[in-house]
Order: sequence, then C-alpha cells, then structure tokens
Amino acid sequence: MPLTSLPVVMLQRMEGWARLGRATATHIPREETMPVRAKLAGLAIGLPLLALAGAAANQQLTGGADSEYVARAMTAAPPDIAQDATIARMANGAVQTVKKGTNEFTCMVANTGPMCMAPIALEWARAWQTHTSPPEKLGFIYMLNGDTGMSNTDPWATKRAPGNHWVKTDAHIMMVGSAVKKMTGFPRTPDPDPSKPYVMWSGTLYEHVMIPMRTGNSR
Repeated sequence: MPLTSLPVVMLQRMEGWARLGRATATHIPREETMPVRAKLAGLAIGLPLLALAGAAANQQLTGGADSEYVARAMTAAPPDIAQDATIARMANGAVQTVKKGTNEFTCMVANTGPMCMAPIALEWARAWQTHTSPPEKLGFIYMLNGDTGMSNTDPWATKRAPGNHWVKTDAHIMMVGSAVKKMTGFPRTPDPDPSKPYVMWSGTLYEHVMIPMRTGNSR
C-alpha cells in the first residue's frame, strides 16, 4: 500500500483498531524510503546516545554468541520480514552489522527488548535521541516480544520513577513520525490501557502510536 493512500485507508484502519482493541494484523505497509545503508550511516552519529542497542554496547560477540544475538533480534518481527532483515548492534560506540539483509528492515536487541525498524523509523530514532525534529513521513517499528517498560510522559526516562507513568506493553508495532499528530481515535492519557492502542509521549515531538498485536510471542 503506497503511503499516499495512508490518510484515507491506513489511518481509518488504525483508528478502527483503536475502537476494537488489540490488532490481529502482523504486517504493515512499506515505507517510502531512502537506502537503509544511508539511514544507518546517519543514525551512527546519534547511536552512541541510544538506549536502542545499549544491551550490546560493551560486548564483543563472535561465533555462537553472534548466532544467539541474531536469533533474539529476529524475534521482533514476523519471520518473513526478520529472515531478510539487516541485524545490527552497538560495539564500542559504533554500529556493527552482524548480518547484512536484503529488505528495508534493521533489527537489533534494545534495552527495552528486540525491535525491527524500517528506514524512516531509524531516522525517527535518531531525531529522538538527538532532540531534533522527527521525519514528517510515517515510520514503523516491530516489537513482537513486547517491551520491558517505558515512561509514557518522559521520552528520555531510563527507569521507573514516581510520576513518570511507566507502562509496559506486550507484543506491538509502533507508528512513528510527525504524521502521528494528525491521527485521531487513540487515547492520549498518561496511564493508558496497554492492551489497546494508545499514544505514547503525547504532546511531545516524538509522540507515537502503540498498536498491540495478537501473535504467538504475546505473553
């Protein structure tokens, strides 16, 4: 589905999910993209700041450990996407490609759990970490193993604290980018029901929609 049809078709579908609760879909439309390698090169500027790959930041994994890392990263997305995705991680403050992929997705193991991002989402992640403006286009992130929790009001909080509205979400996809601000039908409350679609970081530049998914990985 081309992005040009999203305002009429995809957004209506997403808003329908907001009314129905947890989504059953496991695939998302392709982004309009620039080459993944170019996105990764740009993201590398901000990656030393990222929590996204922090779990691997100080590790030098080789051999069997590489295989274990790849297997874990690939659990973030449906198999037909994950098997052809690029697998990346942080090593000594630099981006390391563990496995070169053939599609537009990049998967990694984050502090909050495994995730697979399409190129616009990589650009959004860099904007978030560098406190710059996010892309106008709509990006997508898979987290089909769920996450370990995030503040729903402070984009840079690293742990639960009084008043930061910590929320943990099971298997989900994230819709990111400035286009999210135009979406309606999703709760924007500090303490949402994470079993239903909601907006995280509402009112900030980095607000995004969390869409719970029904998958075999759901806990």
